[in-house]
Amino acid sequence: MEISTNGLAEILKNAKDISSFLQENESYITNPTLQEYLKKLLLLKGLKRQDVIKNAQLDSNYINQLFSGIKTNPSRNQTLSLAFGFGLNNEETARLLKIAGVGALYPKNKRDAVIIHSLENGNSIMQTNEILNSLEIETLANYKK
Repeated sequence: MEISTNGLAEILKNAKDISSFLQENESYITNPTLQEYLKKLLLLKGLKRQDVIKNAQLDSNYINQLFSGIKTNPSRNQTLSLAFGFGLNNEETARLLKIAGVGALYPKNKRDAVIIHSLENGNSIMQTNEILNSLEIETLANYKK
């Protein structure tokens, strides 16, 4: 049975002994590489790599290098573009941003608020960039009109 991150956090909060907690919850504690997580997202979302490339509007060679592990440090904008490519919601995007090692979305930041709203409403990267552009806010990288 899978346990949610919040559920695991609650168990950790109430744990008396960290060693016991780690041993008892070993199967739930993961630290996937970006490459592993991108491949997992393909399976979870039932997508093909080409779908992600098209929806993310990123260079196919670059995305293929991320999937193969040749490239491991995408920028924040590239990671957000991948989130749109996978059709992730805000919570899923937060996990992707964390695994990629880039800053989390912050709702008190105007640009991030637009991106969060777009993710939660299922907007495409193009729609999001149009909103950002109309508000005179920096768009995501590789924006194509």
